[in-house]
Amino acid sequence: METPVFAAIDLGSHTTRLLVAACQKHLELRPLCLERRVTRLAQGFDPHAGLTHEAMRRSLTAVKEYAGLIGRFEAGSVTCGATGVVRKAGNSVEFLRMIEEETGIRGITLSEDAEATLSVKGILSGLTNKDAKVLAFDLGGSSTEFTVVAPSQPAPLWTTSVFVGATTVTEAYLRADPPAPSDLEAATRHVRLALQPTWMALADLLRRIDLEPTDLELVGTAGTVTTLAAMYLRMAVYQPYRINGQVLSGSWIGDVIGQLAAQSLSERCSWLGLEKGREDIILAGALIVNEILAGLNRTDLVVTDAGLLEGLLLDRAETAMGLPRQLISQFSWVWPAAA
Repeated sequence: METPVFAAIDLGSHTTRLLVAACQKHLELRPLCLERRVTRLAQGFDPHAGLTHEAMRRSLTAVKEYAGLIGRFEAGSVTCGATGVVRKAGNSVEFLRMIEEETGIRGITLSEDAEATLSVKGILSGLTNKDAKVLAFDLGGSSTEFTVVAPSQPAPLWTTSVFVGATTVTEAYLRADPPAPSDLEAATRHVRLALQPTWMALADLLRRIDLEPTDLELVGTAGTVTTLAAMYLRMAVYQPYRINGQVLSGSWIGDVIGQLAAQSLSERCSWLGLEKGREDIILAGALIVNEILAGLNRTDLVVTDAGLLEGLLLDRAETAMGLPRQLISQFSWVWPAAA
């Protein structure tokens, strides 16, 4: 039989990503191509005007490149999901229509629940311990999704989305190079207030299901979190399979915030592991991670590279092969380190 090949595109608020994978025997998925482009879709976003033309064209350029790669790898099934800032944009239909007309790839705007569910599906596929109860967060450019999962349950126990992300916080508070201490304080205060309703809702959930906060493993994914892990590991060349399972301490993140806040954008570029194009938003992203740890009274978190992109591909592969769509997928990943 011909080996099925699947492709997924994540139209994120800061980064546009592609994953192409082939299905092998025993329901193993071997990634053939993994690409990411900093496209800054949320840059200049206005709730009334929506996405800017320049930001849409940058993302479209990336998708056109990806369409060529999808053809080269002969992927027979493609999915494309748009997230946070596209949900908020009044011109999202225009943006997705532009992509379909110029590439033939049909994108969909994911609901908050769909994004959270697919993100955690991807996250769980990258964890070694699949029996743990998990509080996962996916920190993007414009929003952060939180999900509580118990492996015994077929669906998430709870999901929520907060419109606070690395790009939006940067544009609102941290545009100075470097930012003033008052800017840093204002950004931290904004993030803390934005997250407070989430902690109240989470506490209510845990009381209802008789769980303690410490019963949940805190797992983070998406650009900021994986970039911090790459910086911690001093990775000159990004290798996603080295990220999975990495633990980051709150004390280390606090130190990084202090160093980044004192540096100019050009000075930040000297950090090994800091992706080019992310030097301006990494400080805001680290602030959000720090506030998540503080709000949950945690000292560390587990990082996984797998998230929404992997969840999109797993969901498409399950549908195409007639398998049940469930949080813990029957598929497993075969990364180069395990080949």
